[in-house]
Amino acid sequence: MGKVNYNRPVHLAMRDKNYEKALGLLKYTFEGRSYASRKKIIYTMVVSLNQAYQEACFALRGIVADQEELDFVRFLKMVLESARSVKHMIDHEGVMRQDTSFLKRFLRDSPELLRKFKHQHRARAEKTLETLKIMARSTEKTFIEMKQADRQNFDKDEQRRYMMMYRS
Repeated sequence: MGKVNYNRPVHLAMRDKNYEKALGLLKYTFEGRSYASRKKIIYTMVVSLNQAYQEACFALRGIVADQEELDFVRFLKMVLESARSVKHMIDHEGVMRQDTSFLKRFLRDSPELLRKFKHQHRARAEKTLETLKIMARSTEKTFIEMKQADRQNFDKDEQRRYMMMYRS
């Protein structure tokens, strides 16, 4: 039977690439952006974080992982769940924006409440996104060091495969 973790460099490359893509999306602010723009950013971010998390889990198969890598997987899950909550807030805002929204019918006697709900959902999404930015900035050094340590442990073929997937 061959190595169970043969594809570890490939999974780590995809983890790193997708996580870095999500980090790149965090540089955008929601303030002043249209609903469609905010929705596109967060949907793309959630997909990238989900892929990074999946690949990080796959990379752990067949190895005894060090605590830092296990912690990173837990961190990815936390960031993914936070990004999903922003996505849900944006989805809820979209429902409240619709002229035919069930909420407009349901809250017909309280239109000011609907405006307040819209504002609160948007503010909550912006606040959660700001928290994600702070978390990402404060863990950037640890991620870079972990990524470098992973690559230093690869043999030449594993390094080649990592780079091939990372660049694809």
